[in-house]
Amino acid sequence: MKKRLFAWMILATVSIFTTRAQEDPVAEQYLDAVAEKTHSIEPFRLTFTFTTINLQDNSESSYKGSLVLYGKKYLLKTEDSEIIFDGQTLWNYLPDADEVNITNPDPEDHSFFTDPGQLFTNFKQRFKYHYVDKQTVGGKSLLVIDLYPVDLAESYSRIRLQVDEKQMVLHSAHYFGKNGTHYILRIEKTEPNIKVSPGYFTFNPADHPDTEIIDLRDM
Repeated sequence: MKKRLFAWMILATVSIFTTRAQEDPVAEQYLDAVAEKTHSIEPFRLTFTFTTINLQDNSESSYKGSLVLYGKKYLLKTEDSEIIFDGQTLWNYLPDADEVNITNPDPEDHSFFTDPGQLFTNFKQRFKYHYVDKQTVGGKSLLVIDLYPVDLAESYSRIRLQVDEKQMVLHSAHYFGKNGTHYILRIEKTEPNIKVSPGYFTFNPADHPDTEIIDLRDM
């Protein structure tokens, strides 16, 4: 369930702003540069740390993962699952349970698990945005940009992005949950233009002969 909390995150294709006055041209310039850079390095691999902070009981937990992204296709690995998407079909493989769930994602679901690419390229289609300032962290110059969801029903009030100014790639994303829980995605490493084999973004049952296949597409 904790991993599914990550699902309402990241990576945004609902509403386009109705007036230019709602947009910050400085933030837009940087966000466009991030989107352009993201497309130029595909397919790429990210390694990341995801942290959950509960402000109500002052608890904190973290786990590590990796993401390979190529357009809409992706392979997202965490400590206990692999989520694979070939552009149409999604496989959620749970090695410990030795099962895989197959679904066709809801096109209106813009969570990180369903559409991780939205965090890197589709800012303008779902958010109002505002350039905050520039920070130096660990010797890196980071551009700080706040995103505000157009859909007020979202579970968070704001996303604060940090963008590596030199590389123009995402450094972190901090989600401010309305329920007092914050989620922070910190990208540890970006590997651009990696090689992926045919079938990389599909689940092959032959490679997992003892895995139970649960097809939920017709339910």
